[in-house]
Amino acid sequence: MGKQLLVLGCSQAKKEAPGLLPAIDRYDGSSYRVLRSYLREREWPSNLSVAILSAKYGLVGGFTGIEDYDKRMTPVQAEEKAPECQRILNAWAADHISIHFSLGKDYLPAIIPAIEHDLKGKAEVFQGPIGMKLSQIKGLLQRTGAPARHRPELPEPGSGNVSYFLPDWDDLLDENFNFESDTFSGVSRQEREDKHCCVLMKPKRICDGVLVSLAQHVTSKGPLRRITGTEANSLAPKNMRAQFGLGKDQLLFGDCGAFSYVNDDEPTISVEQAIALYELHGFDFGASVDHIPVPSIEQNGMKIKLSSTERQARVIRTKENALRFIDLARKRNVGFTPVGVIQALDSDGYAKTALLYHEYGYRYLAIGGLVPLPDALVEEIVVKVMAAVATLKPRPWVHLFGIFRPKLQARFRELKVDSFDSATYFRKAWLRSDQNYLAPNGKWYAALRVPITSDGRTRKRLEQSGFDLVSLEAQEARVMEFLCRFDRDEAGVQEVLDAVIEYDKRLTRSSGVRSLRTAYEQTLNDRPWRLCDCPFCRQAGIHVLIFRGANRNKRRGAHNTLMLYGSLECRS
Repeated sequence: MGKQLLVLGCSQAKKEAPGLLPAIDRYDGSSYRVLRSYLREREWPSNLSVAILSAKYGLVGGFTGIEDYDKRMTPVQAEEKAPECQRILNAWAADHISIHFSLGKDYLPAIIPAIEHDLKGKAEVFQGPIGMKLSQIKGLLQRTGAPARHRPELPEPGSGNVSYFLPDWDDLLDENFNFESDTFSGVSRQEREDKHCCVLMKPKRICDGVLVSLAQHVTSKGPLRRITGTEANSLAPKNMRAQFGLGKDQLLFGDCGAFSYVNDDEPTISVEQAIALYELHGFDFGASVDHIPVPSIEQNGMKIKLSSTERQARVIRTKENALRFIDLARKRNVGFTPVGVIQALDSDGYAKTALLYHEYGYRYLAIGGLVPLPDALVEEIVVKVMAAVATLKPRPWVHLFGIFRPKLQARFRELKVDSFDSATYFRKAWLRSDQNYLAPNGKWYAALRVPITSDGRTRKRLEQSGFDLVSLEAQEARVMEFLCRFDRDEAGVQEVLDAVIEYDKRLTRSSGVRSLRTAYEQTLNDRPWRLCDCPFCRQAGIHVLIFRGANRNKRRGAHNTLMLYGSLECRS
């Protein structure tokens, strides 16, 4: 079945909430309640798009964020909007076999020119009183054949089996990237065969689920990236379970990305916005809106120390948000499971808040604010919280936000921590100089750095430094050729090593050449990629160990994550 577009008129009834809400959640008229009621039980139909004709914003995609407002459409205003509506509808028509309008009479002048000139044979205007229009909307939704909403079997708290969630930040890779020629499968990103690393790693599984941050909503990256009005992704949500290649027993976990607004006085995401995004995008878990009580923040380039009163205010705000979050989630009968995020100033505060959240009704908890803390303090906090929840019935599930802490893993297992998320092993692939690749035998190796001279920022720096770019490019090509020949056993360790080091010395002017040479020699001698049977090591060979561009570096990061996942005690 081809894709259909449903265009609704805005409604006077709106949810009163600060900041931006997706348009189909902001409006609260009967048409929107019918739509949300259907989506509560069904996945978003793959063949359905939704747009809204707004008195204030004009014609926008249903997922465009809009503020609360009070403005009514008039026939005169509708006529003024007609040319812009005609342009937008004409663009959308190319991707849809039919466009259905459910609008009040004052809105019709805005779309009549488009129907008469551009949408012949594609347009349908729902007629009759409101009850009849609602029935037509219901019929359209039912005909989409959307499957039932994913209802996972949630992990059993305190079982001793730890779950690992991979944090995502748009970690897409070109499936058919050519490592030999260093070329993409398409000129533009839209033309490439980009897929998430979890999908390309199959049949290997690297996590129990993916953690997606709502902080993406203020960026231009990720499946929750900012939507400005009429682009294609404003009309329907991405199927994130499909994008991440999640199986039925893997979970989609949403959090608010509190570190993205840690320097702000208030969270940049409202409780209402978080609930709307979790619900509309089909999350299994949704974390409450927290604010980290850090000792200091940066504002206008200056480091500002927070007083104990200011830090405590963040703790209080986090608790208030948690209570409002679970209350609204219950009232709206959401399809995701609420997770209460705990912030506190000391370990006793964390433990007391865990008990408080249990009184609120939370059965899934997450300990936040641990990332910058030393191991000793992290252990103290986790010990206190786990001792507190052990007294509760039912015993809640406990997640650790943003940390792995290898030295504490045995302790976490002993305490029966239920889950954690961490991108540490993924990001080590390019953030460390000596530990970029974790071999199946548990040994870390350095990746061989061969910077790309064609990279825009690198090229600008080289030009400003007066480099002979022609000769440098030729040397770069020779290094890559040597490495490929080495992988085919056509070149020796020392000649390859000499080529890599000479290029590195010329380009980066590194002061640690001797230590780099030792680390690189170990990598070349051991050939660790040949010890691994993961898809990336089998397909890319030595390229997994070359520090060069996202398509190599992120494949190495995914490999490291696979090693981490396999090392968890419950996997052995």
